[in-house]
Amino acid sequence: MIRHFRRCAPALLALAAACLAPAAQALEIKLPQETAKLHPGTGPGAQGASLCLMCHSVDYVSSQPPMPLGFWDAEVKKMVGTYGAPIPAEQVPLIVEYLNQAYPPAPSAAKP
Repeated sequence: MIRHFRRCAPALLALAAACLAPAAQALEIKLPQETAKLHPGTGPGAQGASLCLMCHSVDYVSSQPPMPLGFWDAEVKKMVGTYGAPIPAEQVPLIVEYLNQAYPPAPSAAKP
């Protein structure tokens, strides 16, 4: 019996220590309020683009490099189709139109 106790003693001590340890608590982190705003735009897509902010910050959208036409179309469709963004189908072309207007592609290089 004593031999059995000696074999189990370390496990019993560890169990007792775990019972006496304070319970783990969730860490609460307060993030600063977002102050950036989407570029102004005309048309109904400007309001629809706020749906993008469910997952992305305004800074993330604004920091995209100037891309050719078609970029925003592919990106918005990828977010909906591949990643499951809950954007209604009728909003997709409006959002694409807004993003192309508010975050335009780089100007073409002047030809000599």
